[in-house]
Amino acid sequence: MPTAAPLPGADGTWRPREGRPARPARPAGSLGAIPPVSRRQQVADLIREAIVSGVLPAGEQLKQDQLCQELGVSPGPLREAMRQLESEGLVTLHPNQGVFVTEVSAEELFGVLLPVRLDLERYAVTQAAAKLTQDDFAKLDELVRIMEEGARQGNFATVNEADLRFHQLTMHASGAVHATQLWGNVVPRIRMHFYQAAPRHRTLDEIPAEHRELLNALKTRDASVIGAALEQHIIGAARTVLENT
Repeated sequence: MPTAAPLPGADGTWRPREGRPARPARPAGSLGAIPPVSRRQQVADLIREAIVSGVLPAGEQLKQDQLCQELGVSPGPLREAMRQLESEGLVTLHPNQGVFVTEVSAEELFGVLLPVRLDLERYAVTQAAAKLTQDDFAKLDELVRIMEEGARQGNFATVNEADLRFHQLTMHASGAVHATQLWGNVVPRIRMHFYQAAPRHRTLDEIPAEHRELLNALKTRDASVIGAALEQHIIGAARTVLENT
C-alpha cells in the first residue's frame, strides 16, 4: 500500500503522519560550494585566446614542456585543456608528432565554416530584427563606432573584439536557443578567422563599413534585406579579402 503523505503543521513545516519517524533536516551547505574556475579551464582559456588572436599561429606545434613552463602548470591540466581545445577544433593531435594549432583551408572555410555560420545567423538574426529595441540598436551603433575608432588606430584586436560582440548581441537577441548554442560552438574558429582576415583587408576601415551596412539592413526589419546583407557580409566579404592575398 502507498505510504501516507506528510501533512503541513500549523507553522507551515511538513510533519510525517503518526507512526512515521521524522526525516532529519539536511545540513546547510551539504550540496557543496560552487568550485572556482578549474586549472584546466584557466589553461584552456589562455591558450584559446592566444590561438584566436594569432599569438599562436596556425600550424605551430604546442610543446608540453614549453607551455607548462610558460603557464606555470603541471602536465595534467595542460593535457586536459588540450583535449578540450581539440574538441573545439582549435588544435589537432598528430600521432607520434604532437599537438598543433589547427590550420583551416580555403576549401574548409568556404565549404563548411562560413556556410554554417551564415545559416545560423540568417535563421537567428532575421528573428532578432523583429525584437531589437532602440537600446539594442544604440548598442550596435556604438560597437560600429568602436570598430571605426579601432580602424583609425590600426588596432586589429579592438576591431575584431567589437565585431564579435556585434554578432553576439544579434544572436542572443533572437531568442533562438539552439542556433545560438551551435553558433557558440564555432565562435573560437570564427574569431580565428576574424584575426586572420583582418590584415588582408585593403584597409581596416572596410570592417566597420561592412557592419554599418549590416546594421542599416537590420533597421529595415525586412528578412530578405537582412538575409542578403548577411550573405554579402559573411561570404562575399570573405571572398574579397582572400582575393587580396
